[in-house]
Amino acid sequence: MKLFFPACLLLFICINYSCKNKNPRTNPIKKYTLLEEEEISDSLVKQFRTYGINSKRYRDSIDSAIKKFSSFSYLYQQRAMPLYKQDKDELGLPFLNKAATLNPKKYLDYAGFMKCIFSKNYNDAILDFKTYLDKFGEGYVMDHTYYFYIGISQLQLDQFEKAKENLEKSIKQTQADGGDGWVHYLDLLYLGIATMELGDYENAILHFDKALEVYDRFSDAKFYKGRCLYLLGNSEKAKQYILEAKEDLLNGFTINEDNVIYERYPYQLRKAWFGI
Repeated sequence: MKLFFPACLLLFICINYSCKNKNPRTNPIKKYTLLEEEEISDSLVKQFRTYGINSKRYRDSIDSAIKKFSSFSYLYQQRAMPLYKQDKDELGLPFLNKAATLNPKKYLDYAGFMKCIFSKNYNDAILDFKTYLDKFGEGYVMDHTYYFYIGISQLQLDQFEKAKENLEKSIKQTQADGGDGWVHYLDLLYLGIATMELGDYENAILHFDKALEVYDRFSDAKFYKGRCLYLLGNSEKAKQYILEAKEDLLNGFTINEDNVIYERYPYQLRKAWFGI
């Protein structure tokens, strides 16, 4: 016996089968060139900044942009930065790490800087900078070498010998790139502090003196020089430098990095140490 299907039913079955076996249509994710990514990101962020970077509207706008352009590293960095400046480091960290993951050559060293100076995650900062050095080589972030940040992170971890080695590397890199005149007074200060912590007070004083040649009213260098003089038994001269350090500090002559308005730097002199 033959079975006959109505034409309309046969057509329905064919269409239904075809739909089930056809790959679902997908909307491919648009890929942007690096130039397009930079232009779009820059344009968006400039617009959002008019709302005030600590405002809810800024955060919501950045979040919406990230949903649309999820591979744009600059958007994540700009989402993280205001949070760190408000001491909301834990909230900023995922955005910071995402920026570094998407574009390590541009943001991994920046992530190390933020972890060192802002959130005081010294082991993580050291790891970021060492990874960057292995992948991309030497460089600078926020006007300092990667060895500088590794060195001051190690100071904060009481790894004084390692800190001294990396601060010496920082100075050598700067000298090779620009000559002796380019050596930063902070490299010299922290090298002096590492040397002081190792008990070599005479050589520590030499480093502090070099820092004072660059920045002659540098209160922090005078203070630590005074401490070394005291430990060497020269209490009168030590007192002179400590008093000068106090006067210079009261007049604002301390570490003058841009980000010092948000965070204290390692070993930075405090007014409270003078009972002020």
